[in-house]
Amino acid sequence: MEDIATRLCAALFSEFRRYDQRIRARQYVDGLLRANGRKSIANIASAVGAPHDAQRLRHFVTGSRWECTPLRRTLTRSLETTGGPSAWVLKPVSIPKTGEHSVGVGRHFSPDARQLVNGQQAYGMWFASARLTAPVSWRLRLTGRWNDDGAADTGPRDSVAGLLGDIRDWGDPRRPALLDLSGIPEQRSLAAGHLGARFPLAVRVGGHLEVTAGRPAPGGHGRRPAPLRRILEASPRLRDTRPATGPGRPATAFATALVRLADEGPDRGPLTALGVWHDPLRPPAEVWLSNARTVSPPALLGLTRLSEQVGRGWRTLGGSVGLRDFEGRSLQGWHRHMTLASCAYAISALTSTGAAGQSPYGGGAEVCELSA
Repeated sequence: MEDIATRLCAALFSEFRRYDQRIRARQYVDGLLRANGRKSIANIASAVGAPHDAQRLRHFVTGSRWECTPLRRTLTRSLETTGGPSAWVLKPVSIPKTGEHSVGVGRHFSPDARQLVNGQQAYGMWFASARLTAPVSWRLRLTGRWNDDGAADTGPRDSVAGLLGDIRDWGDPRRPALLDLSGIPEQRSLAAGHLGARFPLAVRVGGHLEVTAGRPAPGGHGRRPAPLRRILEASPRLRDTRPATGPGRPATAFATALVRLADEGPDRGPLTALGVWHDPLRPPAEVWLSNARTVSPPALLGLTRLSEQVGRGWRTLGGSVGLRDFEGRSLQGWHRHMTLASCAYAISALTSTGAAGQSPYGGGAEVCELSA
């Protein structure tokens, strides 16, 4: 880990003009990797053997003058040297908080808990390949009194658009982006707004979303609006030929159909709908819409599995490097903490997979293309 941390931190922290900032950044990342329990500033400073530096580290994160964007851009490009992503994965996450004084805290629906919780609602963009996942950029949803403070981060639409803009600016825009919107109330407007753009996307939505068949569909749905899962249930199902992904987990069945979002005109090209079943007697466990034209159904199914991989990483490694541990009222401080915690995440992921400096694909991953 030390060699990987040294190489990655050297690349990232060259963005700092001042030597003391490079020292504090390395202390912070090392502390995130070493500290046990919650990654408070005091624990981070103690973990690197410098408890007297706690106040300096606090000032570095919340008060010093430096921007997150250059570090996030360099992190993205450094991860791409491991062979490039199969996809970019945008994941909404809920960060529970017991108090009310951390930036962005409020009541919101948590997609993971499937209930209202008190805490922060954030959106992360992840580099995702078959061997390596790591977050590279973040947005925080601000509502109510937090939004009144004039902070830049706001709701889902701006957050999703901002993260997709980051990828267009920093990463390989030919790789598709996966957006998990299944637990977000605004999913229909978000899906309609982004699937119409010239950017390869696959969006996970709820099965109740109303669509019309792109061509006359089995089951007599024709051109009438119908819940997406109904159209997929009437389509022929195929079996995933790969082995089950875990003990006791059945092989996956999937179906595809060409559809359009309800109320959209024929000038918008059809979308590929993908339904995924783990239990053939129940409704599809996942429903996706994609504007990628040349990706085969099995390849699209394989890409959507990266969303599961990101979710597991968020729940496990994300906790161990402190992605859920920032406490403070500063939005700028939150972004800086999340940037440095993303660096720590990448170091840990690179160490555990042995992916640093190696291409997990050899010849490269399949590139999706958009419909004209």
